[in-house]
Amino acid sequence: MARAIEIDWYLIKVSNIRRLAAIVIIGVIAAGLLFVAYQRLNLPPEALARKAIEKAEIAESKAANQVLPQDLRRELGQASEQLEVARSSYIAENWSEAESDAESAQLRFLALAGSGTHQLAGVGEFFSLEGRVQLQRAGRSEWDNAQHRMPVFNGDFVRSGRDGSAEILFTDGSLYRIAPNSLLEIRQLTESETSSGTVKMKMGRIHVMTSGSSSTVTTDTTETEISSDSRVAVDVDETEDGSTTRVAAFDGGAKVRTSGGDEIVLASRQQVETTADGTLSSMRLIPDVPILLEPQNNASFDMKKTGVVTLLWRGRADNQAVHLQVSRSRRFVNDSIEVESVAIRGDSARLKVVAPGTYFWRASLVGDSGVESEWSQIRRMRIYSSLQRAINADRTPPQLTLVPTQQLGAMFIIQGRTEAGASVTVNDERVVADADGHFRKTIEIPNEGWNNIEVVATDPAGNETARRERVFVEVY
Repeated sequence: MARAIEIDWYLIKVSNIRRLAAIVIIGVIAAGLLFVAYQRLNLPPEALARKAIEKAEIAESKAANQVLPQDLRRELGQASEQLEVARSSYIAENWSEAESDAESAQLRFLALAGSGTHQLAGVGEFFSLEGRVQLQRAGRSEWDNAQHRMPVFNGDFVRSGRDGSAEILFTDGSLYRIAPNSLLEIRQLTESETSSGTVKMKMGRIHVMTSGSSSTVTTDTTETEISSDSRVAVDVDETEDGSTTRVAAFDGGAKVRTSGGDEIVLASRQQVETTADGTLSSMRLIPDVPILLEPQNNASFDMKKTGVVTLLWRGRADNQAVHLQVSRSRRFVNDSIEVESVAIRGDSARLKVVAPGTYFWRASLVGDSGVESEWSQIRRMRIYSSLQRAINADRTPPQLTLVPTQQLGAMFIIQGRTEAGASVTVNDERVVADADGHFRKTIEIPNEGWNNIEVVATDPAGNETARRERVFVEVY
């Protein structure tokens, strides 16, 4: 019987050994990374709070090294106080409260870190832009298109087209919202004269929101000194006899002086007008803003099934009328307004569905003296046909990413990106996104304490993606 061949050795290629070693090493590294990721994503509440405080302390250091205007220094102090509250909560072992306060403080520090020396290039800068807005530098005749973060200087002129609007943030913390068809001159005074900002209104409307200091708006007939922490609108209308000025204080207060020497102090929800010769009217009460009920924002209606859409609101008194506008543009420019009724004596309106498309609507209250409230928040609705919906079978929600929210007192800067063609709302306020889906919105939250900011992106097929963030507002 033949003896079986016994082999007590064999050859292994070096390349196979290296391949096996590489697989083992990669496996060990992957396991380690997964372990580290698991540990970081599943940190205990104490570690999460400690980490949030450490991040806030780093952001505080960066913000403190910025050259900030005096009013933003005040905001820096408030953010530091909130970080101290987080540290106290951590010591008391209130981990969730410590983490939340630290994250809010961090966002405020990050906002301040981005509001440093670049603002000192001028007396203010363009904070947001929509439509056609142009700038004329002092001493020059040509007009240039305004750009985001472009500085403005003393003596510059700013004008907005019929579809244009802008926000200008001044170094004293005041935010000016410029309505369409407006023209104004930047007349910021030097610190030796006054610490408040000043503009000269030629025509149109501006909405001024002050922070820790006052601000002044002048026209041909009036000078309006807007108190700190106030919200005031100034309108200049051209008539056959000259320009008239209307000043409405929605929150806070303002002092109005005429060229003839008359003076009146406005409190919240008070309005006054001056004629072309400087005559001052009596003070009038501004109605409250109506509350829109139905349809809900971003509601959709099939025109094959719904022939009439009913709009509902509340808040109207017996002696008040409702001014209603329905537009194809969120800017409500004249050419885009489909429906306008200035004297509805009821709490609803019925709209006949005529053509598919996206529509925006808003309402205000008009008192018996003719004084009108602020506009309500804008709501959006879509009218479509069943055939359109059948063709467009998209069921995928749009992507929506947000960058950390920046906070300046009660004002918040919301920025992010969604897919091209999608619409965006922030707390039910419409935001215009650019061709790539980037968007930016400034909102004011007057309620003290914790508040929610909800951002919703809706694609043309009606799919939605929502993001919600909690923010903290301190009132001093």
